[in-house]
Amino acid sequence: MAEKRDFDLAVIGAGPAGYVAAIRASQLGLSACVVEKEKPGGVCLNIGCIPSKAIIHQASNFLGASDLESIGVTIDRSTLDYERVFKKSRKAADTLSKGVSFLLKKNSVELISGSGAVIGPNEVAVDEKRTISANHIMLATGSRPIELSDFPVDEKIVLTSNGALMLTKLPKKLIILGGGYIGCEFAYAMSAFGVEVIVVEMLEHILPMEDPEIAEQLAKSFKKQGISIHASTRASGMKKTGSTLELTLEPISGGKSTVTADALLVVVGRRPNTENLGLEKVGIKTEKGYVNVGDYYQTNVPSIYAVGDIVRSPTSPPRRQRSPWSILRDAVPRPGSTPI
Repeated sequence: MAEKRDFDLAVIGAGPAGYVAAIRASQLGLSACVVEKEKPGGVCLNIGCIPSKAIIHQASNFLGASDLESIGVTIDRSTLDYERVFKKSRKAADTLSKGVSFLLKKNSVELISGSGAVIGPNEVAVDEKRTISANHIMLATGSRPIELSDFPVDEKIVLTSNGALMLTKLPKKLIILGGGYIGCEFAYAMSAFGVEVIVVEMLEHILPMEDPEIAEQLAKSFKKQGISIHASTRASGMKKTGSTLELTLEPISGGKSTVTADALLVVVGRRPNTENLGLEKVGIKTEKGYVNVGDYYQTNVPSIYAVGDIVRSPTSPPRRQRSPWSILRDAVPRPGSTPI
């Protein structure tokens, strides 16, 4: 006779991967629980996609005021109160987080508050105070910003995306280290609200993992907006002086220069939250912090699965590989050209 366990499925992490899996399991007739140390909704809902898009929406509205001015409407931009922008973003996040809690309750999924760790193929410990048994375990603990030792984060002058989303007052000048999609989102929003923005990207263009044509168009738009871009440039050092900082820049072409700002935003990627999960204890294989999975996101321990940011996503094509658009463009005959 099979051992009776507390749940059919125990999920660690209540982000978009975890809470959806638990709800669907319940809808299919399985008993499920979710272990979460923060608010339900994960990074995306609480301190990522949702609040950032709320800020970007307000930034677009503010930037669009110039269209009204062009038809004679007078707008006093000096009355901007960024704290209200921040509060709107938090309201959006909090509302949706409460919605997730409601959905879990509606679908009879037990939400357990605390930090979960695997202590066996079918057991999860919550803050070492409670042990849950389950036929299957799903790991969905998400990711966090990468921090660089040369630029120690204090979330006051040197920020991660987390700290930037929690600002209630904007700096006058901001350096963004990293020109990926997160850096570009913040560059657009901060610049729209009047912050002088400098983007530093080590690779040859912003959005380095996207098609060069897209990156080129965005760079043109940014420059028109007044955003300064330093591509193919490495930040090699930082000095803090009171409430300001000085960053040393080294272009790949050679030479050095310095830029000063009131704040530095470090957005050079994210790392998986796989520490303190007990993976080694049960023999789950990892690679560079990511959990190895096979078909159906199953780990090498058959009863345990891993999803979301803690597993590797499909890799992007090599940066110098031609985009589908350029291949299509070159395949279309032009007047006076000879088709291949």
